[in-house]
Amino acid sequence: MLLRVPMPNLTQHLFRIIDGNLQGKRSTNGILINGVRKFSHILSHNDQIVFSRDTRAVYLMVTDPQELSNKNPPNFNNPSKSGQDTVLVVPDTDMAAYNEEILARLASIPELNPNPIIEINLSGTITYLNPAAMRQFPDLYRLGIHHPVLDGLLVGVEDMSQGKKEFFVREVEWENRVFEQFVHYIASSDLIRSYIADITERKRSQQIIQYQASHDALTGLPNRTYLNDYLAMALAQAKRSGEMIAVLFFDLDRFKLINDSLGHSTGDQLLREICDRLKLKLRQGDLLARWGGDEFIMVLRQIKAPEQAVKTAQRVIQILEPAFVFEGHELHVSVSVGISIFPSDGDDIDTLIKNADTAMYRAKENGRGNCQLYKPKMHENTFQKLSLENRLRKAIEHNELALYYQPIVNTNINKILGVEALLRWQHPTFGMLPPSQFIPLAEEAGLIVPIGYWLIRTACHRSLEWEQLGWGNLRLAINLSLRQFQQADFVDNLAGILQELKFDPSRLELELTESVVMENVDESIAKLKKLRDLGIGLSVDDFGTGYSSLSYLKKLPIHNLKIDRSFITDITQSINDQAIAISIITLAKNLGLSAIAEGVETKEQMHLLRSMGCYLMQGFLFGRPMPEAQLVQQLQSGNCFAEIATQIDSSVAPY
Repeated sequence: MLLRVPMPNLTQHLFRIIDGNLQGKRSTNGILINGVRKFSHILSHNDQIVFSRDTRAVYLMVTDPQELSNKNPPNFNNPSKSGQDTVLVVPDTDMAAYNEEILARLASIPELNPNPIIEINLSGTITYLNPAAMRQFPDLYRLGIHHPVLDGLLVGVEDMSQGKKEFFVREVEWENRVFEQFVHYIASSDLIRSYIADITERKRSQQIIQYQASHDALTGLPNRTYLNDYLAMALAQAKRSGEMIAVLFFDLDRFKLINDSLGHSTGDQLLREICDRLKLKLRQGDLLARWGGDEFIMVLRQIKAPEQAVKTAQRVIQILEPAFVFEGHELHVSVSVGISIFPSDGDDIDTLIKNADTAMYRAKENGRGNCQLYKPKMHENTFQKLSLENRLRKAIEHNELALYYQPIVNTNINKILGVEALLRWQHPTFGMLPPSQFIPLAEEAGLIVPIGYWLIRTACHRSLEWEQLGWGNLRLAINLSLRQFQQADFVDNLAGILQELKFDPSRLELELTESVVMENVDESIAKLKKLRDLGIGLSVDDFGTGYSSLSYLKKLPIHNLKIDRSFITDITQSINDQAIAISIITLAKNLGLSAIAEGVETKEQMHLLRSMGCYLMQGFLFGRPMPEAQLVQQLQSGNCFAEIATQIDSSVAPY
């Protein structure tokens, strides 16, 4: 067996040949080194080795393999230097430095182990390094006990020498690498043996996994897991120190519109740039985390008063005001912020976040783009809202929804053209609720679609009964929500209802606001054409309050423009309202459409609108929204605005 043996205090090696194998079994014939039988021998240049009559070798030390070609083959004909076959037993003086225990160690697996193995005695002197240790740590002999892999070992081995533990494990950093060191105490020889493994790549992988588990992949911000851990630590410290902590809940306003219109890749890039701006408002020790989607949470520590958190929120709102530019598009982003304070608004993570979220929704209700401090009353309102939503889900089943009707009149011929069906909710506790108190909630909760179909079906069914009473010429106007209009199968479902009820589509008129019509304009135009082809009338409701494009308006297959009541209320006093009203009336005429004025409450308003050329009107002057029984009664009496009709001057001069 041939072993490579490290030379103490040097980086060089020597080679020892041993008569035997790893199990300690001697050979049958023995070996002759330069004619002398040897058990163990450190080889020198030109040593001649005889294993048997047929197996012989020579040990050469060369610096260049080419030197071997210049060497004459060794003469093995006379293996004995004395010229005789008598074996000379020459003592191996070098064996004194290598006792049997050392030789056994040299002949063991550690020499072949690719990982460093180090032994020191209790004085800190290195007693053994395997080849891997010398390659990995060439400065071990020079630095000795001060080398990082040896530093502190003597202190750490005290517990093991006292039998308290058999080994310990530690991590050591050396030259930008990380090593795991298993340290054993060998009591029988008072030696400390270390097995060392390079775990640099494993540590890097662990760090990557830990980072990915605690950070958002898109923005690189801490995620919910990190936030919860951070808040748990911050609250524990705050409870001991008495400091005040603020939790700011951010929600980007109408961010879904950007994703839907420009694509999610643009939305993702915008989120990254928003985060870059938000980071500018962080102090040392504060935290910004992504809660999910377009929601973020900022934690402010050691604040002096709630007003400090409010100022931070206002600065965040301001820093997002400048437009973001993507591929030629200027995108303006606003943010609504809710704030909760520890300990006044909660002393645990869930409560603080929930209350900040509640305050954020109050900020949205107040017009978006602002911040709100949490107040206990907000929670009461939220609970009431949740209770209202739960009850609304059962409103159809419990027959709590009701229809009211308001006349639409033609003042030029003094007749009712039709009625607009308006939804009401007969709440068992709060009484009759107008649409403004539950329609936004229905839209938010996703209930507006089934409620909308109930409205269409019920109104058409009731209108059929009027036809039997002789009022079959009355048109039925129904408001349509954005969410219902956007349903892919809306036109087919509506056609199915009309066919099922045998309701004449020409008697139905659907009213859509500008925002509904202008959402995905091309898709809206295609859907409106299908409705028109069914014979259904179409009106743009609240015209003038949205953002209609005239280039698209001329393409819309609509029949009426309804002038919003905001332009009618002060029309007799406001020159601006008069100018807007006459512009809409003129626009409608030029496009071949009819103009209908909403919110007409006085005779003066009626006369002025007639002078402008607008004869179709709707408002309290002609009748408030009324239940069906009252409407039928007025229809039976002849004309629900007969008194008003007698005061209409058909000879009014144009405006």
